[in-house]
Amino acid sequence: MIDEVPLDVIVHSLYPNHHLDGLIPTILDWIDEPREKAFVRSRYLSFKQREMLPILMCPDDCDLWCTLIIVEVVRFEGIIKWERMGIDQCTREDLINSFENIGTKVEWLEKVPSMTFQPEEYDSQIRKLIRE
Repeated sequence: MIDEVPLDVIVHSLYPNHHLDGLIPTILDWIDEPREKAFVRSRYLSFKQREMLPILMCPDDCDLWCTLIIVEVVRFEGIIKWERMGIDQCTREDLINSFENIGTKVEWLEKVPSMTFQPEEYDSQIRKLIRE
C-alpha cells in the first residue's frame, strides 16, 4: 500500500493495457520454493546503496517465473527511495541460470513516479512482508 492505495492499483491506473491489476506482494510466506524465498529475502534485507527488489508477483503460482514487478531501491542521506519501477524481462533461461539475473533486464514503467520513504517506516513494512 502506498498512501492507503494498493500498489497494483497504482501501477494499473498508469498502465491499464499492461494487465498489472491483481498482482500481489512478494510476501515470503506465499512463495513455496526455498531458493526463490531465500533470494527474495536477501533482496528485502539488503542494505546495498542500490538494489533491485522484486515487489509484486503474479498470484497464480506465487513465484518469480511469471509477471514480476521490480523496484530500484536507493538508500542515501537517511532516506530510502524507490527510484523507478518496472516489469522484469528475464527469460526462463536467465532464471534457470540464477535468480540473481532478476532486475538485470527491466521494462521501466516511466509513468510511475519515484517514491521516498523514511527508513523506520520502510523497515517496519518490510518486516511485515518477511514476517520477522
